[in-house]
Amino acid sequence: MKILITGIAGTGKTTALAEIQKHGVVAIDLDATGICHWKNKETQEVTEYGPDGRDTEWLNLHGWYCDISTLQKLLSCIREDKDVFVSAISENIEDVAKEFDKVFVLNASDEVVRHRLNTRTNNHFAKKEDEQDFILEQKKYLMAKLKDFVEVDTNKTPAEIAEDILNKIK
Repeated sequence: MKILITGIAGTGKTTALAEIQKHGVVAIDLDATGICHWKNKETQEVTEYGPDGRDTEWLNLHGWYCDISTLQKLLSCIREDKDVFVSAISENIEDVAKEFDKVFVLNASDEVVRHRLNTRTNNHFAKKEDEQDFILEQKKYLMAKLKDFVEVDTNKTPAEIAEDILNKIK
């Protein structure tokens, strides 16, 4: 089964995926693969986010996109009898989700998201307050883009989140 774990930045996708991986399953974080890129929404020109972050104007003009054909090739390499868990968020998440059998949307309170973004050390995205405001605003758009998903409350420990997801695919 192909399982997608998505949610806005700071909801715990990477942490949940790492915890799920401890159960011996195939786990892929698309942010770490090079399959996703920042692009200008109008021209589709690939660009860089930059180590110092961006302002709301830039974020409105650009998006984090997943290359669907490359994702399809990656998923085709996984044996059919194996479960694969993939974490991702992208501007084209509705197209990404079509490649999966089950979709989980991670959700956390605004306070928890801000705390996680401010304290994480594995990613410099959304350290500034206006970036965080932008991300929190995107939460409602994410839910509208996806049709069939299971919502997971991530105001829990990583082990509890992983167990919650694993129990819902059995």
